[in-house]
Amino acid sequence: MYSFGQRLRLARERRGLSQMDVYRAIGLSNKSLSRYEKDMADPDPDTVRDLIRLYDVTSDYILGLSDDMGSLNPETGTSRIAPKISKDEELIKKLSSLPPEEKAKANEYVDMLKTLSEVKSGENCADFKKNG
Repeated sequence: MYSFGQRLRLARERRGLSQMDVYRAIGLSNKSLSRYEKDMADPDPDTVRDLIRLYDVTSDYILGLSDDMGSLNPETGTSRIAPKISKDEELIKKLSSLPPEEKAKANEYVDMLKTLSEVKSGENCADFKKNG
């Protein structure tokens, strides 16, 4: 039976991800991931959840309760069992890894997009109709 760290490594490799890919996806440093995969440290529950979602494996597999990672969907190469990290979560991870200067630019851009969306929907327009 594989150790917790070995299961993490096998699940990551099954998805074809490098440690750097994991860092980019969930913000986990490759040093931390390496320590987890070598059974030198244990991740917190939130990190375990993020890894399970990223690797598309069952929690039972990662926790050593089953040797079945979950069947892969042949069309997408992902598991039919564990949900993927949502696009919103991916965006938040990407934004959180930006330097402060770039975060400020991203925030301005998001504000601009929100205003544009409100204008298009009529939420942010003054009513110039005259009451007669």
